Amino acid sequence: MKKIAYLMLFTMLVFLSCKKDKTVKVHSVTVQLAYPATSSLTVTADVVVKLTGKGTSFEAKTNVEGKAIFNVPTDIYEVSATDSRSNSGSAFIYNGVKSNVAIVDGWSADNVIKLDLIESKTSQIVIKELFMGGTPADDTGVFNYDRYVVLYNNSNTAANLDNLCLATVAPYNAQLTNNAYYGADGKLTYENENWMPAGQAIWYFQKNVVVEPGKQIVIALANSLNNTITYSKSVNLNNAAYYATYDLASFDHAATYRVAGENIPTDHYLKTVKYGTGAAWALSNTSPGFFIFNPQNTTPVAFGNDVSQTSTITGYVSRKVPTSWIVDGVESYLLNNSNNKKRFLPSVDAGYVYHVNGNGYSLYRNVDEQATKAIAGNEQKLVHNYQFGTTAVGGTTDPSGIDAEASIRNGARIIYKDTNNSTNDFHLRSRASLRTN
Repeated sequence: MKKIAYLMLFTMLVFLSCKKDKTVKVHSVTVQLAYPATSSLTVTADVVVKLTGKGTSFEAKTNVEGKAIFNVPTDIYEVSATDSRSNSGSAFIYNGVKSNVAIVDGWSADNVIKLDLIESKTSQIVIKELFMGGTPADDTGVFNYDRYVVLYNNSNTAANLDNLCLATVAPYNAQLTNNAYYGADGKLTYENENWMPAGQAIWYFQKNVVVEPGKQIVIALANSLNNTITYSKSVNLNNAAYYATYDLASFDHAATYRVAGENIPTDHYLKTVKYGTGAAWALSNTSPGFFIFNPQNTTPVAFGNDVSQTSTITGYVSRKVPTSWIVDGVESYLLNNSNNKKRFLPSVDAGYVYHVNGNGYSLYRNVDEQATKAIAGNEQKLVHNYQFGTTAVGGTTDPSGIDAEASIRNGARIIYKDTNNSTNDFHLRSRASLRTN
């Protein structure tokens, strides 16, 4: 009997010891926001700061000193923040991100993480939607050649696209090895020089395109056919109002560019300057980084052919696009992949939106609820109870709850969020907006 009692006592002590060993240690962490020295704006209270670890995320608001204080468990974190401000009639976005911050044993509460914020202005033309992940076929398999992008005039003045270029960041997939990630200072190696690598080629318009306020253009990024004839869940891109990336002299991959739609005028074909290899433009269908830019004091052709702007630092032949030229961008990560790495600089996109390929999903910009409702006579035209979010598959949804496409059909004017942070600005939509059935 005594042996049994000793055995029970020993088992209990072992259990308590194991339980004690599994206790998660919590650390006090302070993040200090640092605004650019050239900015007229300084620290303020109530800016949301995020710490994102492996499967966990924490948020805290800054105090009047610009400090956010957390109590978090041991982990490797990404620290990020976005602050939107208006000053002297201009709108400014301040983004900061710092990766691989180790909060581990030995961490002192006296440590302060300095998060440098990068200033940028909001865009006139924004990427409203990017569809590239493939459509489920009616029987089996996936159709991957119905890609498109929608560019939208989010401002109150007409936009000219005569010098606008389309680009994709290298490396093309967020989960691939990136030789530029990271330098000794914990940043992408091109961050200090303020440029982004546009891989393989850039696309440009043959003539000026004017987009009126609240209007959009659709650009087919592969074929421009009525794909619904063969794939009922796909989209019809054979529309005379649409544009298409179509330049067989540079890209002639038969499955991608079978033929331009017969309804697309030839002057709606975008042309390319190709400096990398490949028979088709490399737009990832799992985790693309897509951006648009306006070359300054040069032309798209001259810039694309300027070999002095060549970089191979990412492992891909690219052109160095100055961040001051970039109009808008969206970076995506492949859902549930631990190898995802940032490729965009904070001034362009301080966040990311998760993507799931092969399901007909698209990356769609969220509605700026406050700005949209502030338009006179707009609120009664808005359609609510948005049904195309993907939270059930680990994706996201539009937090405004406004169905932008239904509201536009109802006569509403939509203002989309533009904080230069895709985590705030985009969600994974369960059905491409151009799909009609």
